[in-house]
Amino acid sequence: MGIEASVTAAIGDVAASDQAAVELAVSYARAIDEGAELHKIGPLLLSALEALLLTPRARAAALKKGTDDKPAANPLDELRERRARRDGAPAVDTTAS
Repeated sequence: MGIEASVTAAIGDVAASDQAAVELAVSYARAIDEGAELHKIGPLLLSALEALLLTPRARAAALKKGTDDKPAANPLDELRERRARRDGAPAVDTTAS
């Protein structure tokens, strides 16, 4: 399956704001097909695909974001806060001063 078919299958019609990223991914894939050095073009293609949420890791990261586009909280920080609430102690500030 080509890049265009993958994009269509994943997101349907491409929004104008995503068109440049799709074209970039297509050009990287074409360069690889034409014999470009994979170790040079491969990471660029992967970045373009991640920007379009066409990799499992990119989709998982997008799902972990909250509705306000903030990343999910650090699990260790959440655990510290729960422990502090349970023990009645104030939460520990782990930032260096």
